[in-house]
Amino acid sequence: MEYNELNPKEVWRYFKELSEIPRCSGDEKAVSDYLVNFAKEHKLEVRQDDALNVIMKKNASSGCENRETVALQAHMDMVCVKEDDSAHDFSKDPIKLLIEDEWVTADKTTLGADDGMGVAFILAIFDDDSLEHGPLEAIITTGEETSMVGANALDGTDINAKYLLNIDSEEEGALTIGCAGGLDLEITFEKEYEDAKEDFIKLDLRGFEGGHSGMEIDKARINAINSLARLLVDIDGVQIAEFNGGVKRNAIPSTAYAIVSVSDKKSAIEEINSRKEDILNESKDTDPKGQISIEETSFDGKVLSQNLSKNIIDCIYTLPNGLYKKYKDEIITSSNLGILEESEDEIRMSSMIRSQIDSAKFNRAAIATKIVKLYGGKAEIKSAYTGWQREETKLIDIANDIWKEQNGTDMEVATTHGGLECGLFKGVMPDVEMISFGPEIQGAHSPAERVSIKSVENNYKFLKELIKRI
Repeated sequence: MEYNELNPKEVWRYFKELSEIPRCSGDEKAVSDYLVNFAKEHKLEVRQDDALNVIMKKNASSGCENRETVALQAHMDMVCVKEDDSAHDFSKDPIKLLIEDEWVTADKTTLGADDGMGVAFILAIFDDDSLEHGPLEAIITTGEETSMVGANALDGTDINAKYLLNIDSEEEGALTIGCAGGLDLEITFEKEYEDAKEDFIKLDLRGFEGGHSGMEIDKARINAINSLARLLVDIDGVQIAEFNGGVKRNAIPSTAYAIVSVSDKKSAIEEINSRKEDILNESKDTDPKGQISIEETSFDGKVLSQNLSKNIIDCIYTLPNGLYKKYKDEIITSSNLGILEESEDEIRMSSMIRSQIDSAKFNRAAIATKIVKLYGGKAEIKSAYTGWQREETKLIDIANDIWKEQNGTDMEVATTHGGLECGLFKGVMPDVEMISFGPEIQGAHSPAERVSIKSVENNYKFLKELIKRI
């Protein structure tokens, strides 16, 4: 099957155009301008705000002017992650789309179906003059994958929608009616140096599954940063020379790396190799491609003091990480240590904490903060957003009826542990009825990301009928 043979053609055409535009979180100017140009070419009312959000409006089709306004919502940014051997440059290179069986994926990079597919749905709807609909609005935001900067900055005073359809869920036949809130806890340790010992070793962890820190945090996958600390904890005389891991605060880290000096190279390597085998054995079902290499090396540079190195490693080793609470198949509370990096003066880490319940979210952050302070570091909440509390509405019944008519099954109605902008929109538009859905996307936030071709067709057909009926 060739790409131009995929249906619905208009959705896949716009998705390909989006895939040719840089749109990593924080680099959305080009794609935002593309959306503005789309609106102008189609003679739509359009507004681009200071956060580069784009709000478009389309008049009702003939005879439907008295219907309630419906807003379609998605985010234009994507998580940009690639495999270690990929030369892809997200700042300029188009995403190379591949067809594998019944899926579209990318060549060694994230695909950007999260949420480029939602944006493509919206553009296809706004480009369809044959569709029967009431007044339509589109809210396409920036920075959803980082701190939801676009949704936080949104001015909703000119948004008239009675219903909001968020196209940013990733499971076929699932209707999301609530989501977790989240916060980013930034952890820092000020560097202090001392003379290094002569023995250096290098540790390299790679090939672990990683994945979405909300949707896949219950899969018991290896956190490479946490495992790096497990390899090094209580090794005699460790001093950190280089230390890093992860690429995104909302992705389970699949890589980590360190160069350290040790008191006794031979015994350290022997102990670390033993721990390596334990980790690989424990994770062989969840992370079958994971690799850990340990080797002797040399280093010509400054190293952190032994006391500080021990404190940092012990802190990572003991920090709350992973699934904390799950109830009736719904993830309630979790945390993910997603980034470990160095600046000239600091070791920095980022832990993303999620929960449907605000008090649980802040309590987990408080526990982490106390641990960090015990080891001499600092912890600060940099951003936080509330969840979208589950509510029963008539819109849910309409959506389920349509899905059952078209597919023969009821939708699975549930909340998600992923962060959705609906929680923030509820603060701006409290009376708007909201649901979230979307095509089947697997491996979001990782180079394994792929979207089901058939699911795109099913969900676009569903969206069109839903717009007709509300």
